[in-house]
Amino acid sequence: MNNFYFIILVCFLYACNYGKSDADDISSKLIAKAGNENLNFYDFKTDFISNGNKKDSALSAIKTIENWATEALFYQEAISKLNSDEIEIDKQVQSYKKSLVNYIYQTKLIEANLDTIISIKEIQNYYNAHRDNFILKSNIIRLDYLKIPAKFQGLDKIKQLLKSNQLNDKEKLNKLCVQNAENFYLNDSTWLYIDDIKKEIPKLKTQADLTFSSGQVIEFTDADYYFYIKIKDIKIKNGISPLNFEKQNIKKFIINNRKMLLINEYKQLLLENAKTDKSFIVY
Repeated sequence: MNNFYFIILVCFLYACNYGKSDADDISSKLIAKAGNENLNFYDFKTDFISNGNKKDSALSAIKTIENWATEALFYQEAISKLNSDEIEIDKQVQSYKKSLVNYIYQTKLIEANLDTIISIKEIQNYYNAHRDNFILKSNIIRLDYLKIPAKFQGLDKIKQLLKSNQLNDKEKLNKLCVQNAENFYLNDSTWLYIDDIKKEIPKLKTQADLTFSSGQVIEFTDADYYFYIKIKDIKIKNGISPLNFEKQNIKKFIINNRKMLLINEYKQLLLENAKTDKSFIVY
């Protein structure tokens, strides 16, 4: 590189903070050429970082220039190898900008106008109209589940409450579990993946899913815990998924449909208004 020593010199000048008039003279000086592109000191110093050490600054200067040359040469080759359609950057940028602006505005319109309240009836109606879309991909189960320390003194009381169908006893059982259970699940309406239950209860890992049945009670005790499982219901994969299991998904579907409807109606309104005030004309 013919300007090698000059590059080092101007790096030192730059690092030593020469006066403004000196810097102006240096800025216009060409220090490198790559293909049909030139690099002057003004553009060079934008990317150059000096740590004040003359030797390190010189090495950093060369690295900065080589990086510039690499990018410049790569760009020139890209321009020469790509066809005109592939490098219509302005159109691509404008298209992207339009899409981005529209997305930002749509988001604001949705935030300001979207009704997010969904009734149970609406969820039920959506489920009934799209039942064939709700196919189970895994086996699911409803159950009561307790994991109680084996040394807990009130274990007999918990076993007694488990056999009761009285609402008052269920409340007592829930309170005892909150205070003493390592883990428990007493929600009658919620479905869980059987695989998740097996992860929680290793002893069930080897039990085939199809051997579980509604009303089945499984009790066992190991060295540390008493386990109780009462199966309320089970659904096998490839069957219709129950409503309670799909409720959150249905809410998302309904909200997404409302978003699309809101934006489409708003765009249609814009079009009709433009026709009315003659700002939209087809020639």
